[in-house]
Amino acid sequence: MRVMVTGGTGFIGAHTTKALLDAGHHVTLLIRRPGRVDENLKPLGAHGFDYVVGDMLDEGSVLEAMDGCDAVIHAGAVVSLSRGRADEVLDANPRGARIVIDAAIRLGLDPIVHVSSASALFSPDVPLLHAQLPVAQAGNAYGRSKALAEEHARRRQEEGAPVTITYPGAVVGPPAGTAFGEAAPSIVLEFRFGALPVRDAAWSVLDVRDLGAIHAAALQPGRGPRRYMCGGHFMTIDQLAGVYRHLTGRRFPVIPVPAPAVRGLGRLMDVVTRVVPLESVFTEEGMSYLTHWVRTDDRAIGEDLGIELRDPAETFAGAIRSLYRAGKLSRREIGKLVP
Repeated sequence: MRVMVTGGTGFIGAHTTKALLDAGHHVTLLIRRPGRVDENLKPLGAHGFDYVVGDMLDEGSVLEAMDGCDAVIHAGAVVSLSRGRADEVLDANPRGARIVIDAAIRLGLDPIVHVSSASALFSPDVPLLHAQLPVAQAGNAYGRSKALAEEHARRRQEEGAPVTITYPGAVVGPPAGTAFGEAAPSIVLEFRFGALPVRDAAWSVLDVRDLGAIHAAALQPGRGPRRYMCGGHFMTIDQLAGVYRHLTGRRFPVIPVPAPAVRGLGRLMDVVTRVVPLESVFTEEGMSYLTHWVRTDDRAIGEDLGIELRDPAETFAGAIRSLYRAGKLSRREIGKLVP
């Protein structure tokens, strides 16, 4: 199959591109900065693909990249929690999804894979996250932009278009060159602090290589509209601390900070970022996810796509070692994981 990929030089997109090439597909990337091919794809050993220089917001370059393709994977997005970029994010992500999905429909591509997020369906009162839940209402601009993109993808599904949507949880693993993923700053903060807050919290962890394999396995034409929840391994903070202890030999105590206090810290940081131009992992919405997170129903990726997720210890080991090699963590901080 010849597959067009947006966002192919980012963390998820690059690993997806590598998985597609390993599966024998021909890949054409739509990229804005050609320098990121050498920067992020070649370190993964990804070779033998084509690329078109352009933007997901430019229909002409989208159509050029899709020329001769059979399918598309839309992993491109502007990722920022900065209030200064809120208008850009709210414009770019929904509009990019509309342009890419609608162009693929007009050209008869099948399937059209749209990469969403498990958080797009999350609300604190849901007991189990599954792919048929309604789209949730996000608080920040990035979350709202992903929700709007998700709504468009679902409208096209309702019309019968062969749109496949994936819902990854927290995606972790070895980097794609300089792209470490959205979870990396949280891991760095935890290792520098040497402890984890909030015993009553959890998250779902998915290895980025497994997500790439999911996207490659989803390239099955003639299946119609599909949705795959792929949250990954549900891990409580106690379980996460146990993995960190096992990997590093460090203590990693869990500090019993009350969940409402952590959400209060998120609210405080939201106020600060209205005045100070910075991005923080501590937001009210992020802390709400952490302290209310529930299990995800991922059965379809095993039953339908045949994907078996790797052990989270392997996932975190790859991520932590790479953060050390990049100078973001010290020898002392990663303990037994020093190469």
